[in-house]
Amino acid sequence: MYEIKVVLEAIREGSVNPGEVVIKTKLPRYEVLALFHVLEGLGLIETIYSKGSHKVYRLTKKGEEILEGLEKGDVIDVVTREATQT
Repeated sequence: MYEIKVVLEAIREGSVNPGEVVIKTKLPRYEVLALFHVLEGLGLIETIYSKGSHKVYRLTKKGEEILEGLEKGDVIDVVTREATQT
């Protein structure tokens, strides 16, 4: 959970790419990229720019709420559901 909080805090400061988060957090690049994938899947961050492999992300409203909860020490449950096919 620590890594998630640190990455969300780094993204809160504005629009960032994964490389900037690696520099700010000192986390390994592979870990930051994996966290970005998970956080985007959970709707906590969103891509605001994409060209080739370069992407820029920002926190969503939901991401801001989750980060505030983590900073307060709240217990946060993550519930996933299976995607439905149409």
